[in-house]
Amino acid sequence: MFFRKFTLDRGAGKPSAPTGAPDASSSADSPPPLVAIPGGAGRGRPTPAHGLALRTVDGQVDEVGLVLDTLGSILTAFSRHAFDLPDRSAEQISSELQRWQRHATLGVPVHDHAGNSLGVRERDWDGVARTFTEHRREESRYVDTAVTELRDALWAVVETVHNAVKTEQSTDRLADTQVMRARTAISRLQTGQIKQEVLGALSAIEEAFRARQEQMQQQYQALAGRIERLGNQLEEAKKESTTDALTGLGNRKLFDAMAHRAVHLHALSRQPVVLVMVDLDKFKLVNDMYGHQAGDQTLVNVAKCLSKVFMRQTDVVCRYGGDEYAVLLNSTDLRVAKVLAHRLIEMISEMPSPHPSMEFAVGASVGLAEYDGEENLEAWIARTDRALYMAKHHGSERVAIAGATVAAS
Repeated sequence: MFFRKFTLDRGAGKPSAPTGAPDASSSADSPPPLVAIPGGAGRGRPTPAHGLALRTVDGQVDEVGLVLDTLGSILTAFSRHAFDLPDRSAEQISSELQRWQRHATLGVPVHDHAGNSLGVRERDWDGVARTFTEHRREESRYVDTAVTELRDALWAVVETVHNAVKTEQSTDRLADTQVMRARTAISRLQTGQIKQEVLGALSAIEEAFRARQEQMQQQYQALAGRIERLGNQLEEAKKESTTDALTGLGNRKLFDAMAHRAVHLHALSRQPVVLVMVDLDKFKLVNDMYGHQAGDQTLVNVAKCLSKVFMRQTDVVCRYGGDEYAVLLNSTDLRVAKVLAHRLIEMISEMPSPHPSMEFAVGASVGLAEYDGEENLEAWIARTDRALYMAKHHGSERVAIAGATVAAS
């Protein structure tokens, strides 16, 4: 519903006909006009299984909105998990996929960001498909090459180890033979023979030591490789330490680090950055009436809604604590942040129920504050928290912006 309505409102730049009124310019196969279903606590309609209540005036699911949401999620997933290719870096790939994601879902022009938003029929769908297909083809070629090289490298390692083992066994047998011959000569007191056999044994032992040294050098090199891999694993573990185990979002540690970074970057770029704080309504009732398992499922469902709304690579989405979430929107002003906040409230109110007998919908309240460039991080968070408190004070499912309360649609 959000993408469909957003496109209808902004895409063609024409005033839309009143709800229910016929549109003379529409063709016979044009889809019926869509209207938003009012949000709010206490409504008794069932929660749809797909988690998106996108409906027309006739009560049918808005299939276009569902397709755009799904397409946006797919492109976002690929942009977030892009990796370096031989000709392009992960950052370049991510940036390109984000541009096409915004074009496909919101109608933002791919190359002219200042242009008007495009309607669904005006968007370059061939370009979306072509870009995604070429990217997957590049990834496929890269992976095939990497797998082949890895297979060859592993086989070389196997051959090297096999040859080293054979050399070690051969030198050991030679040394053992020479030592036994020296021992026999000594026991028989054959002085001339003793000198010859002992020198031969020492030579064999020296050869064995040399082979051992080469083997040890190889083992040191292998150990160095393992240490390097361990370092990479430690980096991954560091990344995992900033992830909330339940929801998969960033945790409080990540939020603190990224919020400090946002403040520092603002001093350089002067680009707007908005802090969004989200607190769930009726969450305590879920835990008290249906148990903590239902509560945990609610938190996971909310995390999915957050990931669908705040899809940019630069959006930092974290679980702040308990049933509270925090989002840092870099290069985003309050106008855009407010639109996204309303959409988040709508999606949360229409999430799948965490328990089959649950008869009410969980809502959310949102506080917004744009960084003013002068305050410290603690003051910025406190301002946002006061806005959140104001939103909850005026009722559930509200958005409050630094001193002014706006009711959710």
